[in-house]
Amino acid sequence: MMKKLLGIVVLGLLLGGSAYAGWFSDPLEKCMDRLIKGSYSGDEQYSAPAAKFCKGADKSTDKCMDRLIKGSYRGDEQYSAAAAKMCLGN
Repeated sequence: MMKKLLGIVVLGLLLGGSAYAGWFSDPLEKCMDRLIKGSYSGDEQYSAPAAKFCKGADKSTDKCMDRLIKGSYRGDEQYSAAAAKMCLGN
C-alpha cells in the first residue's frame, strides 16, 4: 500500500512538474524568454538585448509587464521590450 502511494505521488510530481515550473523560475529568465518570444520573434540571437532590458527583474516584473501590455499596448506581446524597459527603468 505504501509503495503504491509513493508511486502515485512521484508520478504526480513528474507529470505535474511542468505546470509548476513557472512558479520556481528565475524572474530574469522569465523576462528574457518573454522578450525573445514576443519582441524578437523567438530569435535567440537577441539574448543580449533581452538581458539588458531585463536587468534587475524581480517577481513583480512579469505582473507589471502584463499590466502594461494589456492596458497600454492592447495586448500586443511585440511590445514586451518596451514594457520591460518601463517596468525596470532600464
